[in-house]
Amino acid sequence: MNLTVALCTKNRIKDLTNCLISISKQQNISKKDIEILIIDDGEIDKEKQKELQSICEGYDFSYFKKTSPGLFRSRLEAIKRAKSDKILFLDDDVEIDKNYIKILLDTYAKFPNAAGVGGVDMLLPDYSFFRKLYSILFLYHSNDKSKLSLSMMNSSMYLWKSQKEPFVSQYLDGCNMSFRKEALKEAKFQDYFNSYSLGEDIYFSLIASQKGDLIVNPALKVKHFKSPLSRDRVENVAFMKVVNHYKLLSLSKRGNYKYLTIWWTYIGYILASLLKGDFEEIKGYLKGIKYLAKKI
Repeated sequence: MNLTVALCTKNRIKDLTNCLISISKQQNISKKDIEILIIDDGEIDKEKQKELQSICEGYDFSYFKKTSPGLFRSRLEAIKRAKSDKILFLDDDVEIDKNYIKILLDTYAKFPNAAGVGGVDMLLPDYSFFRKLYSILFLYHSNDKSKLSLSMMNSSMYLWKSQKEPFVSQYLDGCNMSFRKEALKEAKFQDYFNSYSLGEDIYFSLIASQKGDLIVNPALKVKHFKSPLSRDRVENVAFMKVVNHYKLLSLSKRGNYKYLTIWWTYIGYILASLLKGDFEEIKGYLKGIKYLAKKI
């Protein structure tokens, strides 16, 4: 296998079907050398499995029904089961450009020492001047396309659409990120990545970057539709934004000041939610802050 395309899914059959259709339309590749691996966290019956496999005609097709819940566990299961030494993780609610896989394999050939390669979500909205200013002020945004912010946030990703050439980055976009399997061998289960597992893309990026460069190629184009199905409640996602990013700081090589910067970012979270009038989100943030305060 030249590549394993891993789709970690949960009860989003329509989205998954559309994703597989976009994969089936790939051009200028040898399909028999590409594995499609579905890791199911939901309920896909045998009849539907056959339908999905028929969409992937010509590819090497594998299906695995997982019993332990959570996206992060699904990613780890995919790493263990992948037949190829390169794994492309696609969210089940993305559609990839018709030349995506060809360009991806060409990028690995061009950068033989790369530990990972990722593409660009063409549906990411542009930031207004005030949104960008707010994001920089509260450290969501590094103001550098290739770097995480001081509090390990990845909002500068929106700058990727305007790039013309591949570049080295500290992180990849979780909706379409690929890694050499060898670069992920140090990845281990983390108990704070539950359910929606917010921030797991940053975790895998930081682990893989210890083995080589991460390359973002703007020619690798996807549309990430961000389906609301099977996502966590707003309060739970807000809680994870607080706790998971704090935990991720342990992987950063920055000094202890990093633990101060993230508390400033939390203030930005709460102020933004106040401006939106989203009190469920605020409740989640405060719940996360209370949890961390007890641990500290």
